[in-house]
Amino acid sequence: CMPRPPSPLDVWLRVTLPSGRRWAALSDLSSRGVDPRGPELLRLFLLLESPSRRRTRRGGGAPPPRALRRAAAMALLALCRERPALGRSARAQAAIGRGIALALPPNVSAPRLLRGLLSPDECAALLAAAVAHGEAHGWGSLHRKYPTVDLPVAKLRGGGAVVSALQERAFPAFGRFFGEAYGPADALVMRDCFVAKYEAGGQSGLAGHVDASLLSLVMTLSPPGEFEGGGTHFEHAGRTLSPPQGDAVLFLGKVFHEGRPITRGTRFVLVALVDKRGTVA
Repeated sequence: CMPRPPSPLDVWLRVTLPSGRRWAALSDLSSRGVDPRGPELLRLFLLLESPSRRRTRRGGGAPPPRALRRAAAMALLALCRERPALGRSARAQAAIGRGIALALPPNVSAPRLLRGLLSPDECAALLAAAVAHGEAHGWGSLHRKYPTVDLPVAKLRGGGAVVSALQERAFPAFGRFFGEAYGPADALVMRDCFVAKYEAGGQSGLAGHVDASLLSLVMTLSPPGEFEGGGTHFEHAGRTLSPPQGDAVLFLGKVFHEGRPITRGTRFVLVALVDKRGTVA
């Protein structure tokens, strides 16, 4: 019985083969496509999910090398570019988010810290407005796919000034941090801006996901000592960032990330989702 010849995906994932042969295989794979319910797409999902999958009782082994996961990411992105329907499921969206983080250069995929985005007094005023509005009208959720307990900043006292401050202070930082493709500041638009609340014993965190926006910002509103745990976790970078009050984490919205659960108290964060005019996120 003759052995089965390697498929284009097999060839592409053999990262030690000559690059010319591998790129030809990837071109072949993306042009012919894969079965949405077939083993090839499942194989890519499993490779990309490997850092977050629990090991079996026997140990499960180490996750695949980064080079192999990066190859899986590039294959999935190529397939979805040719056939966007492959990327519509929640699992596919998460895999694409992981894939983007792996396929991009580290200086673009890495989250960045912006210090002193809002002053302690500005944070305190916004937090007081959010708490007062929540007590009077209740907290809601603006988001169906990855719901949080939140309030739109536009409905809060002084919310317009907060949005203006973000546009003035944070928008220029996106281009500085991630490159000219993510600027200039006057080409960026606020897609969404809200205060989210995480409580120990309630919604304490948010599962891994990607945002609807091109760019994202998460800023700590709570003063020191009000909570323990939490933070924005970036699987591809192996980092959980929980900056102090007034400091923000900036990142690409389509990079997979997670809101780590808090273990005590209440954590309030300001979230801004940002797009660029004329760009599809």
